[in-house]
Amino acid sequence: MGRNKAPSDNTVRILCGKAAGMCEFEGCNKRLFYDGVTLSNFNNAYVAHIVASSANGPRGDKILSPQLSDKLENLMLMCADHHKLIDTNVDEYPVDRLKAMKVAHEEKLDRICSLFTVPKTEIVRFVSPIKGTQTANIDYNLAAKAVLPNKHPASPYGIQMPIKSSYKYKSKEYWDDCINQLEYQFQNALYNPYIQLHRSNFSIFPIAPIPLIIKLGELIGDKLPCDIYQKTRVPDTWEWQSVELTNTFTIESKEYNQESESVALVISLTNEISDDRIPQIDKYRSIYKITASTLEVDCIKSISDLSAFWHTYQSVCEEILNLYGRNVGVHLFPAVPVSAAFEIGRRYMANTYPKINIYDECDGFFETLILGG
Repeated sequence: MGRNKAPSDNTVRILCGKAAGMCEFEGCNKRLFYDGVTLSNFNNAYVAHIVASSANGPRGDKILSPQLSDKLENLMLMCADHHKLIDTNVDEYPVDRLKAMKVAHEEKLDRICSLFTVPKTEIVRFVSPIKGTQTANIDYNLAAKAVLPNKHPASPYGIQMPIKSSYKYKSKEYWDDCINQLEYQFQNALYNPYIQLHRSNFSIFPIAPIPLIIKLGELIGDKLPCDIYQKTRVPDTWEWQSVELTNTFTIESKEYNQESESVALVISLTNEISDDRIPQIDKYRSIYKITASTLEVDCIKSISDLSAFWHTYQSVCEEILNLYGRNVGVHLFPAVPVSAAFEIGRRYMANTYPKINIYDECDGFFETLILGG
């Protein structure tokens, strides 16, 4: 039986476009329309059939061969070597394997081509030792992968913001030093005249103590367009693990000392903060507590989760403001992932909300810095 209908010139042109003029054999990617030695224009492209055009050909079929002979989904663009290879080793290169090669090659090119139309974002890696001793690095390639395909990295290295202090972690000097460094780097790396002129967009990747991430969020506020990312342990990625709402957040409040002018705000998302962990609990007029329905390190897995959290957080801030006014002392005890920490600072309204004293946990909670101070 002879060959069936040949693909039209238009079909071949579409195939060449989908393959970007490269061999679609897995791992080859050879450019087929110029000679790699002389650099002259040269057509070395072959249109290979997945199911042979003839029923008697490689991977041929009495029914499918006439049906698919001229169809785009049955065609692959290949170099001479791999065209011969697949037809002389049919058992090693069956229909399903060739289809998978075609799909992988063309989907990869679709993703690459989409980068030409998506906005650029500058990747910001913010790193500071956890509890003053535990250092960490942020892999730029993992960060770049997280922003794709919705955005494209604006530069090959991004912006690095390392902060480290030689003072003791629980000392006032440590936090004053870190805040000074952070404010300096923010002004020079993120909020400088060049950045403002070009209206740059930022993607923030932090591994740092929670109070410093909150402070970075406050500095950025609504001044700069940005997105926040957080790392998951399993899998090892900065990509959001869901697009759906996976968690909910509830608010509780208790009255303690009616004579006090201070309020405690406890945010238990990654683990439980019981009342006995809050120092001098009886000095607070009331305690507000935000709790996640699922308490775990990865309690915020999507942008929807993050949005639900900060709406809950803002509602608590509004209630405290309405009941106690701007002059009340608010003391924040957080057990939160980095994305929530960033939003706590970013959503803070300095001219509206009371100042917030932020605590960190290191062999018990201790005061670090002031939000709005």
